[in-house]
Order: sequence, then structure tokens, then C-alpha cells
Amino acid sequence: MAIRKFFIGSVRKAAGRRQTHRSIPLAEQHTLTLVGEWPESRVRRLHAEGRHVTLLGECFASDQNLVDALTDDASLPEAAEALARLAGSYSTVVTDGVTTAVTGDIAGLHRIWFRRGEREVQYASSPLPLAAMNGYRLDQEALAAHLFCAEFSPSLGGDSLFDSVRALAPDQILLVRNGTATVLRRMFPTEQTGFFAASTALRHALQESVHHRTTKAAAVSADFSGGLDSSTLALLAAQHHQEPIQVVTYADPFARNDDDIVHAARFAGMESSLRQTVVEGTTQTLPFTNMAATPFTEEPSLDSVIYARDRARLLPVVGTSVHLTGDGGDVVLGAPLTYLADLARPRHLLRFLRESGAWARLRHRPVHRVVQAAVDTARTSYSATLTHLAHELESNDPPEWRRHPAVERNIVWASLSRAADWGTRAARTAVAERLRRAAETVTGIEGADAHTLRTIHRHTAASRSFIDIAEHLGVQIAMPFFDNQVVAACLSVPATQRASVDRVKPLLGAAMTGLLPPELFERRTKGDYSASEYHGIRRNAAALRSLLRDSRLGDLGIIDPSSVLRELEAAASGAYAAMASLGEVFAFEVWLRGLDHQPRVSFSPSTLLEVC
Repeated sequence: MAIRKFFIGSVRKAAGRRQTHRSIPLAEQHTLTLVGEWPESRVRRLHAEGRHVTLLGECFASDQNLVDALTDDASLPEAAEALARLAGSYSTVVTDGVTTAVTGDIAGLHRIWFRRGEREVQYASSPLPLAAMNGYRLDQEALAAHLFCAEFSPSLGGDSLFDSVRALAPDQILLVRNGTATVLRRMFPTEQTGFFAASTALRHALQESVHHRTTKAAAVSADFSGGLDSSTLALLAAQHHQEPIQVVTYADPFARNDDDIVHAARFAGMESSLRQTVVEGTTQTLPFTNMAATPFTEEPSLDSVIYARDRARLLPVVGTSVHLTGDGGDVVLGAPLTYLADLARPRHLLRFLRESGAWARLRHRPVHRVVQAAVDTARTSYSATLTHLAHELESNDPPEWRRHPAVERNIVWASLSRAADWGTRAARTAVAERLRRAAETVTGIEGADAHTLRTIHRHTAASRSFIDIAEHLGVQIAMPFFDNQVVAACLSVPATQRASVDRVKPLLGAAMTGLLPPELFERRTKGDYSASEYHGIRRNAAALRSLLRDSRLGDLGIIDPSSVLRELEAAASGAYAAMASLGEVFAFEVWLRGLDHQPRVSFSPSTLLEVC
């Protein structure tokens, strides 16, 4: 099995006698097996009020907090939800011997998959051990859906890439009773507070996240890109850890307007305990380089496109106890551009016009187009948007506006990837049908706050692959911005207060006032790395053409390889191309080839330890 660490549970329908397994027994007919290296600090177990609790990951709550969640006259699903909201980032399994509830964290960094068998339900923290039981048989329509529309990864629950394996969405709880699985909707924190209260909560949340990970660690390292998120975590770590913190800055020689290295050096000088290492990029670390060497991950990952760069920047920190990264800060601290749609209300009219005009000027777009896009989005729902995307997939001529970069493309509740334009008619029709079915089941809040949560869930789906790749390289990644208490603090104020065109991450700036140097929050620029992608395409064009000549996606009837090849040639010539979508296609191609080499074995929890 390619993944280095996972857990798998099995709940069997009662057969009148206790079975014995070489694993962790939770209750009658229920086993939970850990595979890989699980430090004691990442496995919390508690028994109270006739309920057994197992928390897998990093839970910072006290035992008393856990007991309180169990003894508050709550039903089993309610207790599981209360347990899953505590400080940290982890999965929750709670059982009373008759019923079992399983769920992940708020951000979706810890996810659950499950499969139904005869008299048995199996669940796991990765789809791979469950898929192995079925020979890794793919759900080809789901594969097309994940490629064509990001909404299927993972906010629309149920669409696993593997046949017979279901994905539990981050806002769901798996309930198993008497061998039967039921999926329940989970309530995420929606209580709104004032901006000051939210910034105070965020301050305490980030300090708690960094403190628990660094105070007892033998050696701590951190990303140090020169950006606000990674710099904040590194400087906080320096306040909690007694030894020097090794920080790593990647210098991309092909980037345009890249002043990251200048700001990183400046910020490193603010704290004497930071030891900065600068990794100089070369042609050997360009995107699309040596993609085949990427460790196999549970789902296709864009990190395979930048694997050479990831490997180079992580190499200096191999062996540290924990490596902090600011991953997730952008999506948790801010808001998608659909916050403009939330502002398109009479009581926000002046700010709406001011923000829309500023975004239009920043992106060199006509103001009236940005205003119209926000107003149109405000008048529609997420469900209606999914239905519209289904119609768009079935049309013969995709709209021209989606072919060009523009700010208004991002003021929508959901969108299609350009990869959908390269899809076959059959694949597009199948995905359109899935979108219509999904539109009928969408529930919950609307607006930019709901969009923010979906964006967080998509981001953590990608981050899971990066964490696994880093573990293969010997680096233990920590992402404090995805911790429960951090996400809850940020979402306690509406998106319209978390985002502004003229203020970068105002909530974080308020939270760190007096704690970190004010100069940290003065930066307004951001490096542009698109030129690196074009250089990478040109340098690796021959290898990429070879992938398309033997396209696995083409063999599966999902894309027309010749359409992708035309886009590739445009990129190689320096013309504008849908670079993100090209990366997605090649990530899928590499992943499908890696799947060929996974062991075709079936195993049950009773033999899993012997296999691994």
C-alpha cells in the first residue's frame, strides 16, 4: 500500500459471539486497525458513560473536555459531533457497543471513506485499503466528474473514484448500526460574533495550535516564503520553542515580480532564533519535471506537477520533529470573490460599488462587468448553478468567456475546469447527469460563507496528498490554519468582513496586533509564478506529449487527447493556455499509471497487520 499511515475499521452485524482480531477492539464485532507509524500522541482513547472514544490525529483538548462532550445527555451522533469540534485536527470514532459514529474534522483534512459488505461496514481514513479489496476498480464517471468540476472533490459526498467505495463529505457523519450504514448531515459552527471577538479567538487558536506542536518537539522547522501565513507561524513558533527554528525559503529564478525572497530575508531578521535556508530553484525543479517519481497518493494530485520543487524545498528539513506550513491560510483567513455577491444588497451598496470598482481596476476589467457578475451571482443559488453547469456540459459550444482569464469568472458559486472542454461527449453527458442529481440534494446555507467552506474542503483534499508526499520524503507536516478552533474562529465572522480588496487578511492582522511585528502586515505584493509553469512545459514538452500519445484518460473515454495536445502546444509556444487544467490532466495521467502498480490484494482487518 502506497500510503504510509492509515486506519481501517470494521463493524459486523452481531453474530452471537465475540470475534478476536489482532487489532484494537472497540466493541462487540467492531475492530479498528492502525497501519503505519502512529505516535502515542496521535491516538487518544477514552471510555465514559458506556461509550468508547478513539481520536486519531492531533487533539489538544483535555480528557475533561472529552468527558463533557460525552455526558451532556447527547445522542451518539451529537456526541460525535461535539467531540469532532474540539481543538486540534483529527478523526473521531465513538461507539456504545451497538452503534458506531465516525467523522472527520471541520476543515476536511481528516476524511473518511466506507464500503458496505454482507453483514459488515468497513471504513478507513483513505480510500485505497478499501479499494484494494475490490481490485482498485475505478468509477470512471466519478473520475471524469472530479476532473471536470472541482465541486466533486470533496464537497458533494458519495463520489469516490473507486467503485463500491463511498466518500464521506466533511460535513457528514457515518453512523453504523447492526451492519447498516447511514449518512447524517453534520452541523458546522455557524454562530456569528463581532470582528473583535473573532480576532481574539483567532489569536488564541493559533497560539494553541503552534504551542501544542512545538513546545515538546526536539526540532522544529517551517516554510518561510515571505508571505504572511508562513511567516506568522514561524514567528509564533520562535516564541514557543526554546531551540532555533529552521525556516526554508524557495527562490524561483523564473518567477516574475518575485520579491518573496526579499521579504523573507527581512522577516527572518525580525527574530534571532530563526535560521533561514534558501533553496535556489533550477531547471531541474521546474513544474512538470520528473512527475513519474511522485509517490502514489490516494487521489490525483497537482503536487505531482511540482514534485521536483517540493522535494528540493523539503530536503533541508528531513528529520525535524515537525514542519509548519502556512497552507490553508489564504482560504481560511479570507474569502472567495463571491463575497461581492453578498455585498450586492441595498444596505451594502456603497461598499459593493467601491470593492467591485477596485477589483476591476486591479484586474484591468470593465467595472460594469464585475458589478454585473456579482449581481447575477447574488440572484442565483448554488443548486441552480450546478444545474446550469450541467446544461453547459451538454452544450456543443462552451461559452467563450470561460476561455479567458477574468475576475468575473471567479464570482460564481461553482465552475467547470477547462478540462471539461476537452472531454468526450459521453463523459460530459455522464458528469452533467451527476451534477443534476447533486443539485437536487444540496442543502444548508447559501452565500459566500458556504462557498468558503466548500473552498476549504477542496483545498484540504489537495493538502492531504502533499502531507503524504512529504511523509514519503521523511518530513512531518503540520497545517495549523486547518485546525478546528482556527477554522471556527475565522468563520465566526461573515465573508464580507474577512475579505477586502485594499486590506490583506484583516482578521489575521487584528489577531496578531501586539504579538508580531507590525511590518509583517504591511506587504501588499504577491509573487507571480506562472512563468515557471510555461518554462516547465517547454522543457518537458516531449515527455508530456508522450503521456498524451498513450493517454489513460483517452483509453477510458474521458478526454480527447488531441484537444489537450493542442493546448499543450500553445503553452509550449508561449501563447496563453489553461495551465491549471493542463496540470490537472497530467496529474490524472500520472496517477492512473501509478494505480497500475498498486498491489491487487484483498485483505480484512484480521490480516491487515500481517500484510503491512
